[in-house]
Amino acid sequence: MMMRATTQPERGQTLLIFVLALSVLLGFTAMAIDVGLFYEDRRHMQNTADAAALAGVAELPYNPAAAKIKAAEWAANNGVPSGELKSLEVRTTDFPNDTMFVELEGQFSWVFGRVLGKTTDAVGASAAARIGSISGNNDLMPWAIVFGDSLCLDPITNDPIPGMNCSVKIGAGSGITGWYGALDLDGNGGGSAEYESNIIDGTADTVYCAVGQTDPSCETTDIDALSGNKVGGTGHGIDERLAAEATPGCTKDGDDVDNFNEVFAPNTTALSQYIVVCPESPRVIIVPIVTLNGDPIKSVTIQGWALAYLNGYKCVDAVSCTGGKGHWEVDITMVDAVYSQAAGFIGAFDPLSPVAVRRLIQ
Repeated sequence: MMMRATTQPERGQTLLIFVLALSVLLGFTAMAIDVGLFYEDRRHMQNTADAAALAGVAELPYNPAAAKIKAAEWAANNGVPSGELKSLEVRTTDFPNDTMFVELEGQFSWVFGRVLGKTTDAVGASAAARIGSISGNNDLMPWAIVFGDSLCLDPITNDPIPGMNCSVKIGAGSGITGWYGALDLDGNGGGSAEYESNIIDGTADTVYCAVGQTDPSCETTDIDALSGNKVGGTGHGIDERLAAEATPGCTKDGDDVDNFNEVFAPNTTALSQYIVVCPESPRVIIVPIVTLNGDPIKSVTIQGWALAYLNGYKCVDAVSCTGGKGHWEVDITMVDAVYSQAAGFIGAFDPLSPVAVRRLIQ
């Protein structure tokens, strides 16, 4: 069988189709590179705006001028020139001068897009960060810090001792038979299952308040005590709560744990000893500070709220807390505390609160 030789015109047509296809492919590749560079530029702008807003809000609410300077310095340190600082504003969200707003805008120069007539396009980003205090609604853990009986409180004044470690759910009982520091949030008597659920989500249906709180949303200042050691509920609840680690943007050292110095940072102002820099971490908890009612203990009365770091739990009085042996203790690190406040976390800035919390809100 004779093979037909490829003619010169056919070879020319094949070459032309190849060149046209290659041109289209190179064009798409070039545009993909350009678009990728554009979004990378915008991502850099957004990261810088976030960082500048957080840097500036550390000076609020009492030093708005310094807040703007610090935000501008932070932007400059991240390669954003002053000409791209479109707006630096100190705003009011819940408390005068509690919010730092940053808006950046620059020009992106297209590389391959010039072939299509595109030379430059505006690229920008904005961010807002707010400073607040502990206040709010119904966020709390089902454990207690007891007046006059906690290493985290001054034994005379009951003032918090920042950085101190202590137990909030004790292993060997409080010296009053049958109570180990667990609380029956909402008073439903749900036992270990409800107790475990409260640990996992850190909330209650009831709006609990401290003595002296006048917020109209407050429902009660008393919480029922939950008898028994609750070994299973404690361990399972904390394990599941901490399974959410590592929190995005929080863990820096790659160990998949939100360490204390990654969740809290020293405060450079005189407002408080710590600033919360990773409020989404499951290790950030609110624990009621209480006085005890009765013997045996049936309920507790809330005197205030502690902001704390959840270290974890450990077995005491046994090698292993299995088979009904031993007791779990829950350990925390005290950050600070407020009294006469509703349970919660980040609310309007309170000049009398010892804890300042800063976070992005935009």
